[in-house]
Amino acid sequence: MAISFTLLMSALALGGLPAAAAEEKAQLSVRLTALSPTVLKKGADITMRGTVTNRNDYVWDNVQAYLVIPRSPFTSRAQVDDAKTNSNSYTGERIVELDSFDSIGDLLPGASREFTVHVPFEQLQITGADGVYPVGIQILATDPEGIRSNDAVSRATTFIPLLSDPPDQQIPTSIAWPFLMPTYRTAGGNYSGARSLLDDVGEGGRLRNLLGLARSTPADTGTVIIDPALLVAVDELSRGKRVGKSVDVTEAEQQAAESFVSELTALARRDRCWVVEFDRPDLPALTENSDLAAPLGDAIDKATGDALGEFGISCRPVSWPRADSATPRVVENARGPGDQPVILTASNLSGWDRREGSLVKYSTDEGPVPILVDDALDESVPGENSVVTLRQRIVSESALAVLERSIDTDSEADAIAIVNANWDPGTSWEAGQLNNAFSAPWVNAAGLDSLLSRPIGEFDGTVRPASDARSEPVNRAQLLAATHLEKTESLLSSLLIDAPARDTAAAQDVAQAVSQRWRSNRSTGLNSAQGAANRADKQLEKVTIEGPPRVTLSSKSGGFPLTISNDTDYEINVGVRVDSSNPALIIPGVEPVRVAAGERHTLTVNVDVGDQGSASITASLITSDDRAFGKPAVFNVRSSTVGVVLWVGFALAGLLMVVAFARRFRGNQRSTVRDE
Repeated sequence: MAISFTLLMSALALGGLPAAAAEEKAQLSVRLTALSPTVLKKGADITMRGTVTNRNDYVWDNVQAYLVIPRSPFTSRAQVDDAKTNSNSYTGERIVELDSFDSIGDLLPGASREFTVHVPFEQLQITGADGVYPVGIQILATDPEGIRSNDAVSRATTFIPLLSDPPDQQIPTSIAWPFLMPTYRTAGGNYSGARSLLDDVGEGGRLRNLLGLARSTPADTGTVIIDPALLVAVDELSRGKRVGKSVDVTEAEQQAAESFVSELTALARRDRCWVVEFDRPDLPALTENSDLAAPLGDAIDKATGDALGEFGISCRPVSWPRADSATPRVVENARGPGDQPVILTASNLSGWDRREGSLVKYSTDEGPVPILVDDALDESVPGENSVVTLRQRIVSESALAVLERSIDTDSEADAIAIVNANWDPGTSWEAGQLNNAFSAPWVNAAGLDSLLSRPIGEFDGTVRPASDARSEPVNRAQLLAATHLEKTESLLSSLLIDAPARDTAAAQDVAQAVSQRWRSNRSTGLNSAQGAANRADKQLEKVTIEGPPRVTLSSKSGGFPLTISNDTDYEINVGVRVDSSNPALIIPGVEPVRVAAGERHTLTVNVDVGDQGSASITASLITSDDRAFGKPAVFNVRSSTVGVVLWVGFALAGLLMVVAFARRFRGNQRSTVRDE
C-alpha cells in the first residue's frame, strides 16, 4: 500500500501549477454539472460536463478542458486528507488523446462556456483496484501575452468510487440540509437584506434552489436543519412587513415567499427536522456572562418555541456554535436534556478519527452530549461546489467507509454530509442527479434522528476552538442592551392584554440581539440591540399617569383624580401605587384598571389625612406583578379643615385683643373722672 500511495503522490504533482504569478493571474472558475457514471465499473467510459467562467477582465484564448485521473485510488480517508494537505493538486494524470478533451474556444471577460469531455475506459489507464479515484477537469488556455503554459490555469476535482465486489454491509448515509437566517433586523426594525432575501427565495434564487434539491431526494434520506428566524423573516416579507420604504415588493414576490415557507415546513414534517435556537445565539457569550444568561435564555426559548408552533413543525433542538468558539464548557452548556446534539467540525475535536463515526458521545460533568461531526471529504479541493460534487462526495465517502470497515471490524465509519449553508446548487440542479448517490449497493440512507437513535460510540478526546485566531464572543455591552430590551419587553408583556404576537416579536428581538453573527460586525450588532431597546422604551413611555397640581380637601378625608393615558395600539391592564411622604397617612389600595388602546381613564383615589394636615403624594404606574414603571405623578394634598381652625384661632385672638383694648380704654376713662 505504501508503494501505491508513493506512486500516486508522484502522479499528483503532474497537474500542479508551480508559477505563483500564474495562479494569481488566472481567475477562471470551473463548475462540474454532470458526471457519468456515479460509480465506476471496469470497462465503463467516463463523461464529464461542466462550465468554465472567465472572471478576469481580459480574454483567454483557445481554452481547452482535459480530464485528469490517477492510476491508483485512495483506499482510506487518511490518504485523501494527507494528499489535500501536502499537494496543491492531486487529481492525477491528464488524458491528452485526441477526442478525449474539449476545445472551448476563446472566453471573453464575464463569459461562461460549457464543456463535455468523454474518455473511454482504456484511455484512463487506471489499475482498476478498489478504492476512490479523484477525477476532475484541468483548463489550459492562452493568456493575453500569448503565453500558453502546460500548467493548468484552473481546475475542478471530485471523486468516483470503484468497488468490484458487493460489500457485506451497508454504510449509514445521510444529508443535512441547513436553512439558516442570512440577514437581520436593523435598529429601525426592518430587515437589512429584505431585497436579497426575497431574491433568494424567489424563482432561481439560492434558497429556492437548495429547497428544490432537498425536496427532490427520497424521504428519510436526510434531515432539514432550520433556523426559525428564517421562517419568520420570509413569512413577514410575504405579508409586506419589515421591508422598509426603499424596497418594493411585488405580489409575485410575496407569493413566492409564501410558497417557500409552505414547502420548507412541509419538507420538515416529511423528514423530521432539527432546529437551531432563534438566530443562533452566541453560546460562549452567554456562558461567560452567566448573570445575564437566564432571562436572555428564556427569551430565546420563547422565540424558538413560538416560531415552531406558528408554523406547525416539531423539531429536535440542536446547537451549532461557530467553529472558532467551541470549548468543553460551551458544549456542556448546550447539552439541554441530554438528547440535544451539538454540531462541531473535525478540527474542533482533538483525537477524533473517522472510524469513530460522525455521531459520537462526549462526556461532560452534566452527562453525555451527542456530537455531529462536520468533516467534508471534498473540503478545500479545487472547483466550485455543485450537485455533482455533493453526489460524488456522498457515494465516495461511503465507499471509503466500506473499505475501512472491511479491515477494522470495530469501525463505525459512515457518510454524513452537512451541506454548506451558503451554497447555491444553481437552477439546473436536476442535471446533477443527486439521487444516484443512494443507488449504490453499499449505501443505507437514513435521517439523522434515525442514526441518533442507534448506539453511538464514545469520544475520549478534547473539544477545542478550530483555529488559533479565535474570535471574541459578543461583548457584555451588547448583552446589557439585550437585557435592557428584555426587561422593558417583560414590563410591556405584563401590561398588554391579548398581544401574543407582539410578545413573540419582542422575544425575537432579544434573541437576535445575542446572535453569534455579531462577532464579525460588532458595531452593527450593538446598534441593532440598542435600537430594539429604544423602540421598546418608546412603547412603554406611551403609558402615562397624571395627577392634579395640588389637592385641598374640605375635611380630613376626601378623594383626588388620577388620569391614565394609553397611547399604545393595545388594551392594557395597569395598576396604580400611591405613596405618601407621611407614613401615617391612610390611602386605601387601588384596583387595577383596563384602558383601551388610545384611550384615557380617570380614577378617584380616597385619602384620610387625619390630624396630619398635609403630605406629598407619589402615584406610580405598576404592572400586574407589582413592578413600577414610567414617570410618577407627584403633588401635595392638604385638608381645608386646618384652615378653619386657624381662622377661628385668629378670630379668638382678635377678640381677646379687642376686649383687652376695651378694658384699658374704660380704665383710662375712670382715671380721668377721678382726677377731675
